[in-house]
Amino acid sequence: MKTAHLLLYCLAAVFLPADEPNLIPESGQPRLRKPGGFNLELLPKAFASNPRIEMTVYSERTAYGRTLRDPSPEHPVYYVAHSEGYKPMGSSPIRENPPAQEKIDALLQGVLAKRSFLPAREISHPPALALFYYWGSHSGLDVRDVMASPELISLRRRDILERARLVGGLDNVQKMARQMDEGIPIHERMAREQHLQYQAAHDLYYVVVSAYDFAALTRGERKLAWRTTLTVNDQGVSMRETLPPLIISAMDFFGRDTGESLALQRRINRGSVTLGPLIIIGTALPDPEPAPTK
Repeated sequence: MKTAHLLLYCLAAVFLPADEPNLIPESGQPRLRKPGGFNLELLPKAFASNPRIEMTVYSERTAYGRTLRDPSPEHPVYYVAHSEGYKPMGSSPIRENPPAQEKIDALLQGVLAKRSFLPAREISHPPALALFYYWGSHSGLDVRDVMASPELISLRRRDILERARLVGGLDNVQKMARQMDEGIPIHERMAREQHLQYQAAHDLYYVVVSAYDFAALTRGERKLAWRTTLTVNDQGVSMRETLPPLIISAMDFFGRDTGESLALQRRINRGSVTLGPLIIIGTALPDPEPAPTK
């Protein structure tokens, strides 16, 4: 498998899609939050011992990806992975102290294994997929700076739409651009919509994992099977303390079609790895449909 890994790394530099960075849980059972409900936080997150973090998960499979069988414990799907590392984005990128590469690698490998995606380490298990992943922060212009310098409005709009793509894909970008053009006040939107719009309007941390057909990649073809994007609001919290629970909370969604962006909330206890209950704002994800028989 060393040969396969080396081949993948060489191909990554040439065939990793140009649009990857440009336009840019195991603890606790999910439960639905009642529409319109809200929680009042009396203590700012920076000072709270167990702050609640706001997250989103958006996962989509391509037409090709939908023809592939869903992995199962009896029939896992094998992959090789390549990390693109930490990527700060936005008009005002801030270099943070991100989690160690090894920690992100281990977390992703662990949650993918729960979905029956396993590393291809033996000749008897050749890789079907090549996974590329990266993470970072997206920091835009401060609204006060924009108010003082109207010429920055277009840059702020670009930042918001870039984050909207991370939050919910191209459909969310188009929807938010339309709402911005129409001037729809945020208080007139549903609770889930408010959550997604707030996430896109503020700085955040993110993780992107993309899966390509391995055999096609070795032929120089970029054949995307699925892409999963995760975000967490960065207000009062650090990347090191929020990326791990973000990845764990998205455990059940990697490689699946969520249909729409899922808005999640979870409490974390600082100084430990304990996670509070996971809350999903919106509709629970249905069981995946079996791939068409060939």
